[in-house]
Amino acid sequence: MEASVSPQFFTQSLRTKKTRPHLQLPKYREMKVEDGQWVEKNDILILQNNLNLYPGENTVIEYDYTVKAAIPGFTVVSTEVVKPYPHSPLYRYVASGNTVKRNFIHVIPPKREAKFKLIEEL
Repeated sequence: MEASVSPQFFTQSLRTKKTRPHLQLPKYREMKVEDGQWVEKNDILILQNNLNLYPGENTVIEYDYTVKAAIPGFTVVSTEVVKPYPHSPLYRYVASGNTVKRNFIHVIPPKREAKFKLIEEL
């Protein structure tokens, strides 16, 4: 006896759904550096899906909320009061007397020592 295959079996798609790899976010979104750690220019500080840590001094933010260092220096994580621009949705809320606190990540450059020799006094 031969087994017959129903025609419905061939009408269904055998392929799985293809996803676009550039639209998938990796699952390892986290802080890549610790507070007080030395970073170089363009080092990734944090990978995130939404703004958990806002970019602060000497940092840049990418389209996917990745925060990178703009200069070499030490990282600092702080909680600060937000002062929004007038076109921000938070502006009315803050202007009515409320405060909004957010976490920021900064890159602080190392302190430069003033080393020079005085050639002559004028």
